Amino acid sequence: MRKIGFLLLTGLVVLASCGKTDQYKVSGTVEGVTEGQAVLQKIEAQGPAAIDTAEIIDGTFTFTGSVEHPELHLIYVDDNQVPVAFFLENANITINADVENMQDAEVTGSDINAKFKEFNDGVPSNDRAQSLQQEFMAARQSGDQEKMQELAAEYQGIMQEQQQYYHDFVMANTDNVVGAFLAMNMAGSMELNELEELVTSLQESNAGHPYVLELEKMLEPMKKQKAAETTIQAGNAAPEFTLADIDGNQVSLADFQGKYVFLDFWASWCSPCRKESPNMVKAYEEFGGENFEIVGVSLDKTAEPWLKAVEEDNMTWTLLHDPQGDVANTYGVQSIPFTLLLDKEGNIIEKNLRGEQLQNKLKELL
Repeated sequence: MRKIGFLLLTGLVVLASCGKTDQYKVSGTVEGVTEGQAVLQKIEAQGPAAIDTAEIIDGTFTFTGSVEHPELHLIYVDDNQVPVAFFLENANITINADVENMQDAEVTGSDINAKFKEFNDGVPSNDRAQSLQQEFMAARQSGDQEKMQELAAEYQGIMQEQQQYYHDFVMANTDNVVGAFLAMNMAGSMELNELEELVTSLQESNAGHPYVLELEKMLEPMKKQKAAETTIQAGNAAPEFTLADIDGNQVSLADFQGKYVFLDFWASWCSPCRKESPNMVKAYEEFGGENFEIVGVSLDKTAEPWLKAVEEDNMTWTLLHDPQGDVANTYGVQSIPFTLLLDKEGNIIEKNLRGEQLQNKLKELL
């Protein structure tokens, strides 16, 4: 597709309508089609959902109805796989399209769609990016490695330029639906502080809007992750927890007060975790006992693969099960293996020790 906006259909953001009317009328003309069906779809969390169908008569179709908020919608014509993407609002909207180039449809009668067009038309080097992909494929087929590297470097530069354009456009359009829609797509790549500022800016004009609320929901796990990362810094007390062990007994982290503890978050399906098992076996054989304990926290969803891995890897230390990941979330675990070495008072000494690093640290301590 030639417009970057069509790559962003996973976003679900709308802002309140300016209220031109309380109804919409979408009048469409499709060159190259005389009859058939036009299907109006709404972008929802689970994907596009059909909400209306109109007969195409002499190349034209009409949709009427009302929406509470402007939202991104699609119109598909018969079996054509490329839709017209536009923001449906309560206004008289006209769509002129060519069945061979639906992505270039002209949408008029809507300020929001004019803004959407402004965004798409302003994307820098969009045509060049597409031609670069074709040139790269040709260079790869001919085995021209130097040309491939040259094209890849140019393409990367264009991607960075487009990302900056995207960012700047959002920041300049927090008062309209297009900026909010793009913000939803950009939010996952933003730092917490920047996203909080963006959401605050959106709230100024659209407090309580459902899609602004959706952005607020996106902030919550990021805030929790940030809080967890702050909590598990070296010198802090490791968060307390209780989990079932391999025999079904409830075991708490506090049970190991007075010992150094190597806390290991892992899973049977995690290849890097399993590769660390021999190092941990060696460490436990040498240091395990009165002054040192390994506490393995499995994130396997079910017990069977967990227990099988325990046997295969000869794990003889304390083994706990966190199938819902609640404890892992408390500790801000984003990837595994994730480890913490705790002192005898339960305070964090170091994170993510592996292999000889663990051996050397334990020799230093014990």
